[in-house]
Amino acid sequence: MNQGVFKDHILACTADLLQLAEINCRNRIPPDLLFILSDQKDWQGINSYERKRMNHSKVPLIIDSAVENLYTELDDLYDVNLYIFRAGKKETIIEIQYCRKSDFDADYFASVKDDPPMFHSKITKPVYAWEGGKFDVNWESGGGLHHVWKSFVWRKFLYRRKIRGKKLR
Repeated sequence: MNQGVFKDHILACTADLLQLAEINCRNRIPPDLLFILSDQKDWQGINSYERKRMNHSKVPLIIDSAVENLYTELDDLYDVNLYIFRAGKKETIIEIQYCRKSDFDADYFASVKDDPPMFHSKITKPVYAWEGGKFDVNWESGGGLHHVWKSFVWRKFLYRRKIRGKKLR
């Protein structure tokens, strides 16, 4: 796989991610995109607050720089996941999480060492987002007062109803 094809895969996943956000989120996603890179091995054993702090300290890259950095690791890439980290008024920061083949044990590494990387676009939903309900895309990176209120209502009232088997709406 050459660098152009690799960039096309990343751009296709980015387009899919923006469509997912348009369907599931109530935010307007600005088309000015920046990227941060994260190794999944770095997140093991770290809570969400620490992860958010680490991601805020990373320098966002343009698409060409992000693809160039990832392309150097192409032979060792197993899985590439794209998430929306933060969507502001002028720019959207997309987190590219990647998993390396060398992080696996020797038996599994032998079976996947020649496989090309897999590409995925994902959006994490908060617990209070019902089927078909829209939510704030920035809920993980500091969703604001609306996220705090929805989380409070979910913890105090709706979670108990769901446990009892009653309909939420």
